[in-house]
Amino acid sequence: MNIFRNSLFVFLAFFLTVHAEESWTRKHFISLGAGATVTHGDLEGETSISAKDTETEETIFLPNLGSFLLPELTIGANLNQHTIALDFSYATPATNFAKGTLLVDETETSILRVGLGYRYNFFWPERFQVFAGLNYTFMHLSTEDNAFFKDEDENEKRSSATLMGNGFSLNLGVTYFIHPSISMDLHGRFRTMIFSSISSDENGTCEIDDPFVQFMEEVVLNVSYHF
Repeated sequence: MNIFRNSLFVFLAFFLTVHAEESWTRKHFISLGAGATVTHGDLEGETSISAKDTETEETIFLPNLGSFLLPELTIGANLNQHTIALDFSYATPATNFAKGTLLVDETETSILRVGLGYRYNFFWPERFQVFAGLNYTFMHLSTEDNAFFKDEDENEKRSSATLMGNGFSLNLGVTYFIHPSISMDLHGRFRTMIFSSISSDENGTCEIDDPFVQFMEEVVLNVSYHF
């Protein structure tokens, strides 16, 4: 009886080990791509905020993001039909601020975005797959010369200010493997960003009483190498 029980235990352990190895196939990947982004919301170039209860009184104009192209680098892992990925994006599109005032000006806004996402790949492991997923995003928007203040001699000065926020996006798209190690993704993202803090050269980082909300629709094309 003990021999049977021990044999059954060994068989079950072996079966579960083999089954686990066969069931979970892990591959890593790195991808390069770019996304065409259209935005709308509070960052339309007409809004400003005032820092009054701070070391230096200043007025900060928010940039008009409009539309822009954002390159991105993604690294991640595939576990069968599941994908977990970390993405990085950076660009400096031309923007403007203070629309409708005498202070209206053209400038640049540096956009830094870091995201962590999950997606489920339908039809895995076929060459053609459809996926849906969610992504968490941290975004850093630094605009040149959009903060106005006066020095000790009442001369008007300018400095740069940075918006910081968090958000989530819904991702829907398709993947096609042109080679077992190379794939192409085409997908759309529907992102909502909430900017709740701002930093300037004069006053450092401050919380925003009424956070700004920006909606972003993106069409992204990526080429990935799997290994």
